[in-house]
Amino acid sequence: MRDDTRGKLSRRNLLRGASAALAAAAAGGLARLSAQVTGSTTGGGTVPLRLPAGALTSLDRKDYIRNLEIHAFLPGAKGGGSDATGSSFWVKGAQRMFVNGTDITDPTKPVAFKPSINANGSVAYVKRLKKWLSLGGASAPLTAPTPQFPRGQYDPEYANKSRSYTGPRGVRTFDVTDPAKPVLLQDFSVGKVGGGTHCFQWEGGRYAYAAMGWTDQLRMESSERPYSDGIMILDLQDPAHIKDVAKWWVPGQMYGEEAEYKKFVWAGDGSSWSSSHGVYAPKRPEDGGNILYAGMGHFGMYTLDISDIAHPKPVHRLAYELEAMGGIPHHTIYQIPNDPAYPRLQNLYISVFECLETDCREPWHTSYVIDATNPRAPKIIGTFPRPMPDPAAPYTDFCFARGRFSSHNIQPLMAPGKARPDFVALTYFSAGVRIYDISDPTSPKEVAYFVPGAVGDINQWESWRRRDTNVFIEWDRNLIWVATDKGLYAMSCPFLGKPVLEPKKVERWVMPEYNAGWDEQTPKTVYFGRSLSQMA
Repeated sequence: MRDDTRGKLSRRNLLRGASAALAAAAAGGLARLSAQVTGSTTGGGTVPLRLPAGALTSLDRKDYIRNLEIHAFLPGAKGGGSDATGSSFWVKGAQRMFVNGTDITDPTKPVAFKPSINANGSVAYVKRLKKWLSLGGASAPLTAPTPQFPRGQYDPEYANKSRSYTGPRGVRTFDVTDPAKPVLLQDFSVGKVGGGTHCFQWEGGRYAYAAMGWTDQLRMESSERPYSDGIMILDLQDPAHIKDVAKWWVPGQMYGEEAEYKKFVWAGDGSSWSSSHGVYAPKRPEDGGNILYAGMGHFGMYTLDISDIAHPKPVHRLAYELEAMGGIPHHTIYQIPNDPAYPRLQNLYISVFECLETDCREPWHTSYVIDATNPRAPKIIGTFPRPMPDPAAPYTDFCFARGRFSSHNIQPLMAPGKARPDFVALTYFSAGVRIYDISDPTSPKEVAYFVPGAVGDINQWESWRRRDTNVFIEWDRNLIWVATDKGLYAMSCPFLGKPVLEPKKVERWVMPEYNAGWDEQTPKTVYFGRSLSQMA
């Protein structure tokens, strides 16, 4: 397997450093010798670090907007973006909705509705079944740091809330052909231990690729949870009877693989993300695809050969030298759609980074532009710039704005219309949604932003620490849907084009194979392991 990393240490420098350390110890006596062995601080340093001195002591309620226009706002409503490669977008004729609760057929008058079953997850039309289905995840509670438990899972009392969890761990399939009446098809569990499913890729094909913890033996450095996730491949040929096809993890990730684990420079730091998160297959195996990109946090982004779907084989590892402790490198892997009109943007991906600690109490990280011209040896060619606050904001850096600050989500591929390869929307927690022109992929340029005012009470940590934002783009209507803690916004941007503010039937999808046959009628003869009387 090829290992592509930067900033390697030479054997000569290591030996030179060791000789210098021994000489210093001999001159300074036993106390200095002990320090050379244990370090200046026993156990070393970990995040969370200090709160920046200039941080606000109250929450900024003001909205900030540049080069975007708001066409509608629905308080409390949800949108269709997510931290996976799917979306909750559903259509029939000219009707469009997010099955997690909002009809957006008329974008100037979005309407909220409440599903009888929570069908959040990745929604796709499955042509062979003539059904709209949703795949959702189920996992044990996180151990996100709090003022009471700033070390998260490293506080035994706090970690027990996750370890003692008895709820579902795995994935759930729903029939959402009628989105107002989702029907649970299966609750697929991986057992009674481990983290369950945090995120996955599924876009209507036979296989789903999940960042999943099926055991409590996958180690996690980060304080966010006591277990980490490997990769699990699931067969959804029959969505009511899911099959486990394969499991894969990085050598060293499993307890007992100590020699392999110690090869990673961050091993033992108590803060790095030693787990999977973003998983993406550019082409379905049933269509001849044999590559899976696995975002494995601080382990790096792995290229897996899935020619034998039951036995994934690593062929390349990509890691960046600035992936310091904290956060989640390679949180989401997004494929930039190929378009001959954009020759510089062929075979590119975006790997999205996510911070974890509030108020910049971990090193700043950014997202990457990756060239996969050689799909088995991708390489980083560009990084996204650090967002800066609006000039009218009462802070000079988002580290002071309160809440988490880094990229998190990106527009889903499962969207209507023809995507603009040079147009990217990233969300940044406290920095809202940022719009980028990536016509030069080595140097993305910010062209617009929207930062919603904070909600919550400064004295109630959980009410504002996350400040999450999701984004979804209707390319055929030039509309940007931004879901925030305040509600759902319909927006447009001059860089994207003039918006269509009326109902419109979907003519095509960003990826042609996604949602193929979506406008077919659904016969009652389709069988999901339930009686025909139940299907009526």
